[in-house]
Amino acid sequence: MAAGESAAIGCVTMRHETPTPLTPKQEQAVAALCTNQSVTQAADSIGMNRATLYRWMDQEVFNNAYRAARRKTFGHAIAMTQRYSAQAVNQLAKIMMDEENPASARVQAATTILRFGREGVELDDLAARVEAIERLQEDDATGRSWHQQV
Repeated sequence: MAAGESAAIGCVTMRHETPTPLTPKQEQAVAALCTNQSVTQAADSIGMNRATLYRWMDQEVFNNAYRAARRKTFGHAIAMTQRYSAQAVNQLAKIMMDEENPASARVQAATTILRFGREGVELDDLAARVEAIERLQEDDATGRSWHQQV
């Protein structure tokens, strides 16, 4: 695949700014692995032997490209969840507040809102702790101690 060309990877298009170390057939195989439910189906979809695809999957360069494609695809899925999160919370709030809904549905909606809220706070706290540890490590690397900054 030439520089600047793109290959469909699942629902994601991977753009190659530099030449890829994969052959065009390997690029097809990565795309097939991302869009089929099994290795056998992926191999069949591009007219290749399943054993060859398994052998490629054991090669570091191919496996790295496949993992990168999966990460990129998953990253797009995460972005979609973030895009719809406010709408999801609004819908849960509507369910929770609607007196005509069964009590079990209202309780489940309330529980879900509370759980996600708690998890958000926990993640923020964890991120702050990690940042503090990283600052301490940087200070150690530069020879400054934490009490010199106070």
